[in-house]
Amino acid sequence: MRRQAVTLTVSSVLALLLVLLAAKLPAPYVRRVPGPVTDTLGTDHGKQLITIAHPTATPIGRIYLLTVSEYGGPRKSISSLDVIEGWWNSSDAVIPRRLLYSDQVTPQQVAQQDNNDMIASQEEAKVAALRYLGYPLTPGVDIAAVSLPALKDKLKPDDIVIGVDATTVPNRDVLLKVTTAYKPGDQITLHVVRGTQKVDVPVTLQPPVNGGKSPTIGISVVDSFTKPFAIDINLADVGGPSAGTAFALGIVDKLSDGLLTGGKTIAVTGTIDSDGNVGAIGGVIQKMAGARRKGATLFFLPKDNCAEALTAVPHGLRLVPMTTLTGAIDAMKQLRDGAAIVPGCPSS
Repeated sequence: MRRQAVTLTVSSVLALLLVLLAAKLPAPYVRRVPGPVTDTLGTDHGKQLITIAHPTATPIGRIYLLTVSEYGGPRKSISSLDVIEGWWNSSDAVIPRRLLYSDQVTPQQVAQQDNNDMIASQEEAKVAALRYLGYPLTPGVDIAAVSLPALKDKLKPDDIVIGVDATTVPNRDVLLKVTTAYKPGDQITLHVVRGTQKVDVPVTLQPPVNGGKSPTIGISVVDSFTKPFAIDINLADVGGPSAGTAFALGIVDKLSDGLLTGGKTIAVTGTIDSDGNVGAIGGVIQKMAGARRKGATLFFLPKDNCAEALTAVPHGLRLVPMTTLTGAIDAMKQLRDGAAIVPGCPSS
């Protein structure tokens, strides 16, 4: 009996060690969980998230933007224990890595794309909000980043290029077409709007990069419009396009009476384009969970995400679908004014 007890004890210890070892083994999955939630009407890292160089209201209520945090990623595995925990938590998603990332993509490439998407979403949000409010806008290309050191004293992020020499530039396709007609070493003059000032900036074209055929200026650009005053969005460590609608609503609230939410806490997710169209996002289940944990009772989401959202709505969270910025604002005003019913997600 004594020998059997020792054998059983040793076997149990070995089995436990094997389980612990297996739990630490890497698994080719990605785990997505509810991420940080930030108030677009408030601050991030001690700074106002949205600052506007124009008289603004002091908003009441909150408009939360929602994020998803990711464990694993391109060329990264997670532990088997992470996989089990992710399967156990209904608010998490565990996805085979190969379905999200090819073996050729790098973490740096994903991070760069996420950053580009965030910059573009901020620009689209500013334009959509200003258009909704009726401000006059002139099309051009917004300088997202200046990559050529020699230009850093001449051009600034958020400068809007509206022309090159005698050619009007309403978008980046036209800008590329114009530069294609030149060769490296040629000098051109960019007509730039900086804030409310117009500036002419001479630049020397550089050799093509990344296998391209056209000379380059040394800047990264996104399609945008001139603005009547500066709008800055300061959000650290977040990428992707899904906060666009929350940004636009925050800008509208600040530039109107600040009463859009009626003092309510409203969570918002959705991409947006410059015409105010709201688009689908990823991670809606994680975002709903994050919103409810922060106390939101209203969740504005793209209508295209309704079917997935209805499979896992947290208790106490009311879904309000959106297709446009105007529709979202109308729904908020109805709720603010005491409407008992606004359209919800269709059940089928």
